[in-house]
Amino acid sequence: MPRILPEYIDVSWPQNEGAIGVVGVAPWATLDFCRKIYELTHATKDWQYPRLIIDANTKIPSRGRHLELGERDPSPFIKSTINELADAGATLAVVPCNTAHILFDRWGKETRIPVISIIEATVRQLPVSSHVNTAILGSRYVAESQIYQKALANAGHTTVEIQADEQELLNECIAHLKCSPYLNSYLDTSLLRLISRLIESGTETVVLACTELSIISQSEIWGHLSVIDSNEALAFEVLKTIGIRRV
Repeated sequence: MPRILPEYIDVSWPQNEGAIGVVGVAPWATLDFCRKIYELTHATKDWQYPRLIIDANTKIPSRGRHLELGERDPSPFIKSTINELADAGATLAVVPCNTAHILFDRWGKETRIPVISIIEATVRQLPVSSHVNTAILGSRYVAESQIYQKALANAGHTTVEIQADEQELLNECIAHLKCSPYLNSYLDTSLLRLISRLIESGTETVVLACTELSIISQSEIWGHLSVIDSNEALAFEVLKTIGIRRV
């Protein structure tokens, strides 16, 4: 793919501006990440938006099935895709999937371009003050790995326990959002009950630790809770890294 440099004063951008390589493993979550990149970019003309090089490859083996059933490891395919994106002109890479980051050490290191971790980007968005009661809402695999709980503990935050039946509800919501960008009325009502329980237990912040849940980050169901959206946090970190002006 060509690298295009500016030639005119009125149509210009930094010559060293990077290009973002996106490894898309889930369609709606990938689209949501790209939309948030554009929403966070301060631009008045097309050329002021960053270049995205996207490989939305739904054939990459399932992260969940690998972790649960021992099926094919997606890591070599993700790593290969990152390097192919580098060949195409990407200067950094992202994988908008929290569950994939359980395997980050297998695919996110020794790559041809830097890879930004969605876990690290999300934790950076949390308040600096300690003892913020935070609920981690993600897949069963993210919950079992404790990947966020460990990162939050290191940052001085306490986490609210998600009950077994609530985790099953989250799993159902995630499965639904993989096929549709909207929840049905049953799931919407059930999620509202979960949110009410979290608020009653003293929860102040929720982390949407699944990029499928990021799709509904702007929903009114979250009420007055502070919502940290992992897809948005990743987009914010990417734009910061490549020096794009943000809104």
